[in-house]
Amino acid sequence: MFQEKIINDEILEKMSLENVFKIFNDNVFPMLNSEEREYCANLQEVCLDISPKIDRSKDVYGLLSELGKYGYVQRINPWKDFKPFGMKKEILLGAHISMLDPQLELARVASGILCGNPTFHYYEHGGESEVPKRVQDELLSGQKVGCIGITEPERGSDAVNMTTICTKTDDGIIYNGEKVYTTNGPKADYFCCYGVYDDSNPRDTMVQSLIAREFGVKTKRLKINSVPRVHISHTILDNVKVPLDYVLADNGMGYKRLFEGLVPERLAIMGSGIGICWAGIIYGIIYTNLRKQFGKPVIRYQGVGYGLADLLTKSNAATALALQAATVYDEKILFADQPSKEAGKWTAAISSQGKYYVAKLTHEICYETQQLVGGISVTDNTPLDELSDVSKIEEVIGGARNIQLLLIQGQIQRYIGLL
Repeated sequence: MFQEKIINDEILEKMSLENVFKIFNDNVFPMLNSEEREYCANLQEVCLDISPKIDRSKDVYGLLSELGKYGYVQRINPWKDFKPFGMKKEILLGAHISMLDPQLELARVASGILCGNPTFHYYEHGGESEVPKRVQDELLSGQKVGCIGITEPERGSDAVNMTTICTKTDDGIIYNGEKVYTTNGPKADYFCCYGVYDDSNPRDTMVQSLIAREFGVKTKRLKINSVPRVHISHTILDNVKVPLDYVLADNGMGYKRLFEGLVPERLAIMGSGIGICWAGIIYGIIYTNLRKQFGKPVIRYQGVGYGLADLLTKSNAATALALQAATVYDEKILFADQPSKEAGKWTAAISSQGKYYVAKLTHEICYETQQLVGGISVTDNTPLDELSDVSKIEEVIGGARNIQLLLIQGQIQRYIGLL
């Protein structure tokens, strides 16, 4: 289990996923209704069943099919007979999978949300091809792996101004370009990729397509030490021809779909971060309550107990924000007969604010908890170091902190128009 075990057996016995869920429930269940509590209880049973099957010396991709059996590759959209669904359910799903295995959660979001969500948007906008439905079923069952291709080697925060060029033919679209930081890329069967017909006019010429690996996509894995069990790639599209049945949005509609997907995707990533926050703080609480120095549990020393109290307060506040944002999105946009434009603007703003705050908080909680727990927290004897590593990826590749601040700054500048 460990390369070298040094943790006390009595402490190790208590640092179980089941106990993590008990403390999570004590804090979060009062915010939930009876349906949501039942959903979490069922989800926790599945996580506890999957937990013994996790081999942290292997990559995470064999576990996606385990999630797919229960419809847990995504829960924003209705798929097959799996209920309940919606943004709040997705937030809770992401939190639980992060507590189970944060690297699995990273791969799940990339496959089920970033690649899977556009297949639902395709049909919401009147798409008729059967191909996206087949791909959707393969992704959400966990039988196939997906990823998204937006950012490029020279286009990070300036992602709209893509240099990946599309050329239209009678029977398809040819992609030429490069994508980078494509999470799951080396393992992906499908790539939801964006390109433009005219790089001087990207907004009016952007295309969104599903691209199967066999169409000629090449990937080179990036060395990212923080997530050794998740494959992230440099993706090369060299005259890759995509049949028309795989095109999700053409002739500039790709730009609209890109932004249509950002709000639910950012909210979903908030759920992932919430789970890292809770796992980090709970493992710290358990350990410091049981570890003794100078004859008493270390949590009784102000330098430890006060620090954990501060982090617990922030974790609860972030969870309340995420759940409230999801509730507004569900009630006024996703399930509304007439989606509210006012709520749409608010959720767009709060998704950036929330993603910024939660991503930053994951790092703070994991790092500070490691300082409070001590040396054992940087070994493999606790999950804290893995959580800390994944928090870096959530914050940088999941949408860099300063990009979110740039968006929030733009929101602030627009307020002068209200005066």
